[in-house]
Amino acid sequence: MDEDYASAQLVAMARRALAAEGIHTVAPAGEGALLPLAAKRRFLAEVEHTHGLLPLLRVGQQFSAVRSDPAVSALLRAGSPHDLLERWCRLERFTHSRHRVALRRSGPRHLMVEHLGPPGAPPGAAEDAVVLGVLTALLTMTGTQDLTVTVGQERAHTVFTGGVFTAEPPAGDSAHWRFDWTGTVTAPPVDAEATGSDPVVRTRALLATDPARRWTLGELATALGYSTRVLQRRLAGDGGFTGLLAAVRAETAADLLIHGEHPTSVIGFACGYADQPHFTRRFKHRTAMTPAAYRAAFGRSARAASPTKRRKR
Repeated sequence: MDEDYASAQLVAMARRALAAEGIHTVAPAGEGALLPLAAKRRFLAEVEHTHGLLPLLRVGQQFSAVRSDPAVSALLRAGSPHDLLERWCRLERFTHSRHRVALRRSGPRHLMVEHLGPPGAPPGAAEDAVVLGVLTALLTMTGTQDLTVTVGQERAHTVFTGGVFTAEPPAGDSAHWRFDWTGTVTAPPVDAEATGSDPVVRTRALLATDPARRWTLGELATALGYSTRVLQRRLAGDGGFTGLLAAVRAETAADLLIHGEHPTSVIGFACGYADQPHFTRRFKHRTAMTPAAYRAAFGRSARAASPTKRRKR
């Protein structure tokens, strides 16, 4: 189910990107917001056959149109290319993706990754191109400077430089990628002072800006202008750092469950949980309900149905 949702989102982005280049495509048959993985693969293969891989590499340019999606928003808050890759891999776990990106080597200003599938079913060149294009777009949108992307294990081919894709990946060797950059532009610090002087209020406000982040007490203390020991002491009466982070994540998840229609996998990822079982377990611990039960009780569908239920009584 989660991969069907991800397939539908990816194909929708691909169709928008292709339309922007004057390429008309027919939407593959699906069910609402869901699209079988096989249908996604057929669609991408047909695009590759007719138009090549360059249009698929440019699919990631459509991310600017979906910034409000919780998963995209969480990805775009990444503080570095390494952080972005960690978030992407966590999103793949949440959506139970058959294909995944694996880190092979990294340095201060480079990443080497491989796009993998289950044994005997590797991703095709079209699927490689789309994921590579998406990661490249995310890297540029999160402030990675002078990004260069090369593809190929035996003989590397430069496919992205100067802010544009310039060539297709080499035939038969499109799953090995290297990202190189000269620096990153960090986001401006959050004005924690704007929330007042109460350390608990300031902590909650800062955590809520990016619940998907792998926060540490030391990072939080530095951002708020406290020593680690002082902040730890001031938060002790309100559950401590761990308790406040758990509360912020659960509250953010509850708000998304109530007011949105995004899959619980997307919400769990955006709120910083490790995987779906972790989300279900920790959310139920705080609310006595699973995420699905909470949405059924308090979400849009439940609110829309309540007047009818009252009239029938």
